[in-house]
Amino acid sequence: MESNNINETLGIENSEKKISENKELNSNELYRDEIGLKGIANFILVLGIISAFIIFFTIALVTIKDELYREKTILNWSGFITAITTLLFSIGVWGFLKVISNISISLKDLKKLKTD
Repeated sequence: MESNNINETLGIENSEKKISENKELNSNELYRDEIGLKGIANFILVLGIISAFIIFFTIALVTIKDELYREKTILNWSGFITAITTLLFSIGVWGFLKVISNISISLKDLKKLKTD
């Protein structure tokens, strides 16, 4: 029975495996910045959606009273465009921050694989 690794045959543990296991245990600490960036991205998305709805219902929908004191609700196009722009901008920033954090995680994983 031929073995390529004498340490495995003798039952000696590899100290490099212990070091890599310790690195895996600290993965939350390793990706702390990326987790924070993803949290900021989600916060911006939620804030943008809520802001878009508030803008739509306060600025885009306008109630007008006519001469007989009847109320009529009309759509204000500038308010509608503002609400849509706010929504699209928040989705864009959310996507950009998610991509940046995923790229950073991938680069850290590559660096970790390269050093192992």
